[in-house]
Amino acid sequence: HALPSLQTLFLGNCYNIAELPATITKLRSLVTLNLYNCGGLRYLPDTFDEFKTLQVLSLQGCEKLVEVPPSMSQCLTLTTLTLWNCHVLERIPDLSMIPKLQIDGVPEQLADWEVEQRKKRAEDAKAGGNKGVQQKQEKTSGWAAVKKGHAMLGTAASQHGRAVSREELEARNNPRAASNSTGAGDKEGGDPPQEPPPE
Repeated sequence: HALPSLQTLFLGNCYNIAELPATITKLRSLVTLNLYNCGGLRYLPDTFDEFKTLQVLSLQGCEKLVEVPPSMSQCLTLTTLTLWNCHVLERIPDLSMIPKLQIDGVPEQLADWEVEQRKKRAEDAKAGGNKGVQQKQEKTSGWAAVKKGHAMLGTAASQHGRAVSREELEARNNPRAASNSTGAGDKEGGDPPQEPPPE
């Protein structure tokens, strides 16, 4: 294969690239793929599940990108995904398995994605009962939080120079739950009740 040792690929300001070839997955040592200001890019190959070493994917300024391919949810080595200023993004798969997400400048309304998740939850309910439904709801809640606060997420990531995990984002968007959890712990580990004074 060509470039068997290539670990980092950066494509910047390549406005005439409309799609990446599916054969990009033949870069067997690729760890980081950075697509910056590829304003004409509309599609990514649905072959991300064939990557065996890819850990970081950055898509910034890909203003015409229509979808994140479903196979990305099967890229088990991926640890960091950045989606910034992908203004016309319509479809996105379940990203709950990616530890670090940096998302900003994407549409809040991803109706197709939400419909897909509702179908998956219904299928899980039939196949696995309440346990399957609960697990799927936990997964989708992470993306719901990302959609609700994606602008804040992008700002926080820019200020601190790091990706924000889904757990941190959920805690920011639902401080009451975090507070209740802390309170419950204090209650369990608090002082024992005092006996009333003798009469």
